[in-house]
Amino acid sequence: MKKYFVGRVNGADFCTPAAYHGRSEGYVCNALIGAETNPACVLTGVGLVRIAPAGGHDPVFHAFEKGFYILKGEVVLEFHGRAHRLKEGHYGVIHKAVPYTLHNPGDGECEILEMCAPQPKAEDHSFTDTFFRSGSRSKDAPVVDLEDPTIKFLGFLPNENMKADGESISAVGVRSSSIWGISLKELVDRMLGAEHQALFMVQFAPGGAGTTHDHPLEEIYFIMSGQAKATLDGEEFIVGPGDYVWTGVGCFHQFECYGDEPVRWIETQAPLPAGFETFRFRREWDPLATATS
Repeated sequence: MKKYFVGRVNGADFCTPAAYHGRSEGYVCNALIGAETNPACVLTGVGLVRIAPAGGHDPVFHAFEKGFYILKGEVVLEFHGRAHRLKEGHYGVIHKAVPYTLHNPGDGECEILEMCAPQPKAEDHSFTDTFFRSGSRSKDAPVVDLEDPTIKFLGFLPNENMKADGESISAVGVRSSSIWGISLKELVDRMLGAEHQALFMVQFAPGGAGTTHDHPLEEIYFIMSGQAKATLDGEEFIVGPGDYVWTGVGCFHQFECYGDEPVRWIETQAPLPAGFETFRFRREWDPLATATS
């Protein structure tokens, strides 16, 4: 079984989840990666949600954690007893067993990238992980004020707010000589309050690349602009906007900017990366196999 998967968003794959029938209006999902789309994926589920104007769903909570990024439009999110209007570029985390509602107050469609961990169960599984409760949803709210210290679990990063040229990085488990030409912005992580997942935005400048490596976690790459050459366990793919890539535990993968413009994607990880040695770069370890003792 392959430890990777490359797909493309198909508008025909959007539908109302079975659990949401009778509890939502104008609310459809497209499960990009999960147990039903790729049996090799066991730790996470990622999908797109589209909410029509005046659409949304009743109060609901889950037996998994949900991270999200608003790709288009606006939505009113009510959770933790408060309602907030979120726009393109807002992101956040909704913890397990926390009831929430979503409502589209705008004139256009709202599109949201969602990541769930632990992985949601298949709709026909004996374990139920999505629960609706009685109540109404908030249909209007002020734009969230992120300067207010009483507001938790939300943030904002516009899609265009990334460096054009990139730089090398030195982060947890990363040596600067193994990745270059990169700009990276953390979104959903421990600092925001996540316990099961990470979500961040990555951009590689022309000529930028991350050399071949693997992790003890699953990753998903949702391409937003530009193109990349992805090498997954030795197989090469050219990916661009609308494409997505999943890499499993132990999949050796490499991404490099392909073409004359930067490539940008939203990347997810589950479980949360360890605090030490999250990456294994082949360029660092392979020489040890041929070194004389």
